[in-house]
Amino acid sequence: MKTYTLILFFSIICSLSAFAQKKSSSSQKNMAIGVRLGDPTGVTFKKYLGNDFALEFSAGVPTYILGGYDYDNYYNDHYYKNGYYGYGHKNKFRYAIQAHFTKLFDIKSVDGLQWYAGGGLQFRQNIYQYKYYDYNGKPYTENVSVAQFGLDVVGGAEYTFSGVPFSLFADVTTFVNFVNGAGVYFQPAVGGRFNF
Repeated sequence: MKTYTLILFFSIICSLSAFAQKKSSSSQKNMAIGVRLGDPTGVTFKKYLGNDFALEFSAGVPTYILGGYDYDNYYNDHYYKNGYYGYGHKNKFRYAIQAHFTKLFDIKSVDGLQWYAGGGLQFRQNIYQYKYYDYNGKPYTENVSVAQFGLDVVGGAEYTFSGVPFSLFADVTTFVNFVNGAGVYFQPAVGGRFNF
C-alpha cells in the first residue's frame, strides 16, 4: 500500500511539474501555490495580474514570532479585578488568514528576482484555555475565543528559477490589529511555490 501511495504521489508531482514547466515557458507567470513558514505557517496561493501586480492569500497557524498575544490582558479584565488570582493558559486552536495586493518590481541585475510591496487585511482566531483560582484555592477553567482583525503592510523578495516552475520568497508583514488587544505585530516568513 505504501509503495502504491508513493508511486501515485510522485506521478502527481511529475505531472504538475511538467504542466507547470510548460506554462512557465512564457515570460508571464499565472498562478502559484506553496508553503509559507513563519507567521503564519501554512499554505500560500498567489495569482499574478500580468507582470506588475499580484494577489496573495495565505492561511495557517499564527506563531507570533516577533510580538506575542497578551494573555494578561484578558486575565486582568475578567479574573483579577473580580477576586481571582493566578492563572495558566494553553492554546487549544488558532488560525490566521491573510489577503494581500502587491506591486512587483523587477531587479534587472538578477534574472528571475523581484521585489514586491503592498498591503491588505488579516484575520486571526485564537482559542485559549485559561485555568485560574479563587482565594480559597479552588481551580476553574474557561475556554476563551479571541478574534483579531486589522491591516497588513508587506514587503519582500521572490526568486523564480529559470526553466523550473518553482519560486522561493522571503517577506515581512506588519500587522496592525484593531480589536481585542490592539497592537502591532511583525511577521517574518519564508517559503516556496510551484508556478502553473
